[in-house]
Amino acid sequence: MDKSYERLRSLLENPETEDGLFVEETKRLLEDLRLHQTELREQNEELRRAHVTLQEHRQRLADLYDHAPVAYLTFNVKGVIEEANLTASALLGVPGQKLVGTPFQHYVHPDYTDIYVQYLSGVALGSENSSCELRLRKHGGTFFWGRVESVPVEPLEGEEATVRSAVIDITERKEAVEALRESEEKYRALIESVQGIIVRLDNEGRVVFMNDYGRDFFGYSPEELWAQGVVGTIVAREDAASLNVTGLLAYMAEHPERFRARELNNTRRSGERVRVSWTIKMLHDEEGYFTGILALGNDVTERRKLEEKLRQSQKMEAIGTLAGGIAHDFNNLLAAVIGFTEMGIDDVADRPPVQNYLKNVLRAAMRGRDLVRQILAFSREAGYARTPMAISPLITETVQFLRASIPVTIDIKLSITASSDIVLAAPTEIQQILMNLATNASLAMEEKGGVLEISLADIDLTPDSPVFAEDVRPGEYVQVIVRDTGTGMSPNVMKRVFEPFFTTRDVGTGTGMGLSVVYGIVNDLQGIITVESEPGMGSTFRVFLPKADTKLEKDPMVTGKISMGTESILFVDDEDMIMAWGQGTLERLGYRVTATTDPAEALKMFASEPSRFDLVITDQAMPSMSGMRLANKLLNIRPEVP
Repeated sequence: MDKSYERLRSLLENPETEDGLFVEETKRLLEDLRLHQTELREQNEELRRAHVTLQEHRQRLADLYDHAPVAYLTFNVKGVIEEANLTASALLGVPGQKLVGTPFQHYVHPDYTDIYVQYLSGVALGSENSSCELRLRKHGGTFFWGRVESVPVEPLEGEEATVRSAVIDITERKEAVEALRESEEKYRALIESVQGIIVRLDNEGRVVFMNDYGRDFFGYSPEELWAQGVVGTIVAREDAASLNVTGLLAYMAEHPERFRARELNNTRRSGERVRVSWTIKMLHDEEGYFTGILALGNDVTERRKLEEKLRQSQKMEAIGTLAGGIAHDFNNLLAAVIGFTEMGIDDVADRPPVQNYLKNVLRAAMRGRDLVRQILAFSREAGYARTPMAISPLITETVQFLRASIPVTIDIKLSITASSDIVLAAPTEIQQILMNLATNASLAMEEKGGVLEISLADIDLTPDSPVFAEDVRPGEYVQVIVRDTGTGMSPNVMKRVFEPFFTTRDVGTGTGMGLSVVYGIVNDLQGIITVESEPGMGSTFRVFLPKADTKLEKDPMVTGKISMGTESILFVDDEDMIMAWGQGTLERLGYRVTATTDPAEALKMFASEPSRFDLVITDQAMPSMSGMRLANKLLNIRPEVP
């Protein structure tokens, strides 16, 4: 285009150019000008369209800016609003024209003013912390939570720096977070108030949560539980194999909606073994994938101990009832053997060899009678007459007997420090307790010998005492301790040591009744017996007997010879041998005896001749009629008959 102008100017300045040449050149120039004019019009149209498009874009951006879901504001460095979109106006409840020129601080809650000022200064200085949460106020006084996101704007030359901010209403989120926090606090408080163990495991078996009760119960910190898992902490490694975790998970996978109840042996940090009843639930996410286990546990250790104690008591009671019944029958046989043997000894006084034979029979029968007494003592049917008695003289006497009966390789040491040793018992019961405990101790030391310590002391049992039990009343007790240095016992043996017929000795060398008899007597005396032992460390038995409240009374002395007489006696016993022995013994003393094994026949004889009999002797336990019932019928006929 510039060349066309130059050519036109050259033609005008040099008219001497040939006419033909001038005309042609002029035409070409006019054509160039026409084309140039067309290009200018097209460019102008393009510029116009671009301007329209630009205006449309500006309007669209303005609409987007004003109607964006986020409030946009521009502040100067002093926090004065220079620009705000419609969303900001709606959020703050103020028209846009009134927002401009207003300090934004005017809409900040007083408690958050300092936070806002510090935040704005940091943004203006280019701080990386470009967001904060503020409590904001709408026009009219309503407060809401807002999150402010800001960036500094580099100023143009001659202009002030500004800050552009986006404000988002996060009230619902904050309220939801607060509601969630309150809910978590409520349920955490609920969980922590539960007197039980609550534990959650992840899908790898790690403990992700255990409540305070559980941590206090087991004694582990959260860090230890997370790092070590349940095996090696609350589950002993030797117990892990019996858990059958694979089977449990398989069952729970088939029945994800169910709870699984199980009792497990668990271990505290101290090493103490406890029994815990667990209720287990598998956890899954929304897609059904296994995420972990929730378990609730209750300590049932004491309950199981009480149940075991009850079972043991019931078992011993059942065995005692059976043994008592057998002992009664055996006692009747022994009574006849002893009675007739004594009569035989008297009858063969002039034949010493025969008399010695009979004395050996009598000694054997007496040993059998002692065994029967032990069985009856175990079954609590011995029928001993209990009176207040001082037990230290009896213990001293029994120890003297023990010195002569146990091996010389066992040294007996006796210590009596009790200031008051009066208990309500029968002498035979105390002797049986001490003899059986001492015999058990001597058997534990028979191979290598050792020391047998027997002591008697005062002790005051309170609910805080280690040996105190719920069925024992607090108060003053005498404590009999029998300690040996023998082979000791394993925990399994200690659990069964008081069971009747339980023995660790070879068949034929022990009855297994001694300690069970002691247990029965001590319980019947409302006392306590405990045992402490370890293999190779000996054993210690402690017997606690309640002191009697009454004072000692002197026993009346019985002297004189056996009475003789000629009176008539009615003797009734359902055992033929007992009846024959009783009749023979009384007739030796000069009495006239009518004997029968049938209570009904005895009643008939007495009713026919009430004045014939001066005395009636009857057995109590008879099948057809008890001795008490027979006596009442006889007294109805003749009230004064003895």
